[in-house]
Amino acid sequence: MVEILAGLCIITAMALISAGNVSKTDLSYYSYLNEYVQKQSEAMRDRKAVNYEKGVSFNSMGHVNQGRTIDFLRHQVIVHLGNGYASLE
Repeated sequence: MVEILAGLCIITAMALISAGNVSKTDLSYYSYLNEYVQKQSEAMRDRKAVNYEKGVSFNSMGHVNQGRTIDFLRHQVIVHLGNGYASLE
């Protein structure tokens, strides 16, 4: 019984040590795109200009002020000039 408990303690310790080495995935670009669409919709709904973060602003029709590429850890969000369409690469 003591040997089983000792084995479980060793396995648990190894699992805790290895769990700390797992890297977390950066999903901030998904939340950025969700908020981007929400702010664009608000601009069209309220018929007024809306400023968003990272230099992006929308006019009353939901069009962006300037096309740009926004860099995240491993992805890029590309804001297209004109209709304000944003894509993920």
